[in-house]
Amino acid sequence: MEEGEIVLIIFPQDAEKKLRPALILREFPKYGDVLVCGITSRLHRFIPEFDILLDQKHPDFEKSGLKAPAVCRLNMLTMLPKQNIKGAIGSVSDSTHFSLLKNLSDYLIKM
Repeated sequence: MEEGEIVLIIFPQDAEKKLRPALILREFPKYGDVLVCGITSRLHRFIPEFDILLDQKHPDFEKSGLKAPAVCRLNMLTMLPKQNIKGAIGSVSDSTHFSLLKNLSDYLIKM
């Protein structure tokens, strides 16, 4: 699994234990844990200038593997071991991946 891939995981806080899409933001050193952001089809959760909306207008929608428009939610983060990833369904471009990382880092260092 690589950064920028859209994968299927079970979110730790999900009582339903249902496979859900997530985007790999960053792999951490030594142990292979990854930071992912959740992807939801609940478009009303979209935060402009923070999240990324993957819809038919977005250049990465087709290669994302998503079946419907969805939001990559930066306030839906989790860290997990790579072995908890059940498989990949698609990916986003390097520029979309970078935009998510930049939005998150800009928010974290905001004073």
